[in-house]
Amino acid sequence: MFRNRSVVEIMVLTFTVIVAFSLLALGATIALVEIRNPATDTSAAVQSLTSILSGIVGALLGLLAGRAEGLAALSVRPEEGE
Repeated sequence: MFRNRSVVEIMVLTFTVIVAFSLLALGATIALVEIRNPATDTSAAVQSLTSILSGIVGALLGLLAGRAEGLAALSVRPEEGE
């Protein structure tokens, strides 16, 4: 699985897995709090969860766009005169 991956890719994957599990745990905690005590105000926790999610999605999309741009540059063939 990690044989042909660079160190940066492995670090990004590890970071993504850790953050994903943390976000799932936070979401599950918010859900449990809401189920046990519906009167509890969890709006701040939900707002922080959504802001973290949007930041992570933005970072991953930026990484994907950067990789796609690099791959697109590699697929361009040189002109005949070059």
